[in-house]
Amino acid sequence: MQSLQFSHWLLVLVQALRVAWALLLRLVPGCGRVRGVGICECEDSLNEDCWRDQLAFRTEASSLLIYIALAGLTCADRLKQRHSVILVSVIALESFLMLPMLLLPIVMFQFLDVFSMFAAALYRVMQAVLFMDGAYQLNDRIYASAVQARRRSISSEAFHGRLALMVSVSLALVIGALIAAIYLCMAVPEVTICVVSAVVGSSLLLLVSITSWCEHGSLMTSSVMFAYNIYLCYQVASIRPRAEEEEIPTTMLGLLVPTLSLAYFAISKSPARHLAGRKQNSSDTTDDFDPNDFLLRCFVHFLADFYVTSVLAPRVSWLRFNIRAATVFVPRSSGNGWCSSSPFALGRSRAFWGEAYDSHWRKMAHRSRRS
Repeated sequence: MQSLQFSHWLLVLVQALRVAWALLLRLVPGCGRVRGVGICECEDSLNEDCWRDQLAFRTEASSLLIYIALAGLTCADRLKQRHSVILVSVIALESFLMLPMLLLPIVMFQFLDVFSMFAAALYRVMQAVLFMDGAYQLNDRIYASAVQARRRSISSEAFHGRLALMVSVSLALVIGALIAAIYLCMAVPEVTICVVSAVVGSSLLLLVSITSWCEHGSLMTSSVMFAYNIYLCYQVASIRPRAEEEEIPTTMLGLLVPTLSLAYFAISKSPARHLAGRKQNSSDTTDDFDPNDFLLRCFVHFLADFYVTSVLAPRVSWLRFNIRAATVFVPRSSGNGWCSSSPFALGRSRAFWGEAYDSHWRKMAHRSRRS
């Protein structure tokens, strides 16, 4: 494997295939005469969601094996085939693994149900880092284009227009998050404390990030994390223990969020660099395959697999409810607060709040116009 981008999207493909298998096999009407074998044990189970949950666990196990195999081949320096060969092999392996997975007894997948609670919580924290990095990237690009537009033209309308776009997007995220928070408090009173704490904490960090004291704060990043924290509250509300039994559906929103985070993880090189704790170097500008980068991404997708399972097979218990509620506070305190206050966070140099927030950029633009 020679291409870095190909290796990134290969991992996303494995994730997409397991989701497709889990959703498509739900359409199977039943086992017919084959009863008591493998997943067909669900026909004798009192759990109405047994079939849905077992499909999620079994497709998860197949994709986990593929990630482990890819990581092992990378460590052994055996992943040197052409892209077409690797692609066909991964698709075929994902498909062929489904049959033995469907025939294995239910008891073999019980450990995945327990372990996924903690692994999915860890990925939610990593997902916060991905969204923060994406918001910083977007913030930097828009502001850089605004400065360039002001350098090229005498009028500052283009500059102010781009800044207005950044403020508008940020306000839309905050207002939408506040509306969702109010709705959650009214519809699900059990999560009121979680929602109120998320709103108060996110609001305080947002206010701090736009002050001159927080040199590396970012309005857009804080707004994205504000919305993400409310989304985590929504996830907490979705698995709250109920007085009556009711089915928890697999929502498109639940699948859309990891899709966006993993897609950005595949496109950008900076999140893996930040997770690895290293600075940018010359290798980041090339498309050559990096074994260390690929192993780190395998680990992230490994954890993301458990997160996707929690979406495909949501289970209700007080333990899951409390663990997921705890993830609301971890990204906000250790993630958003860290990136807003640390001068080296995510390798960013400056954020945005109004035209007059940064005299350095103004002086550079002024010098360029004079010259």
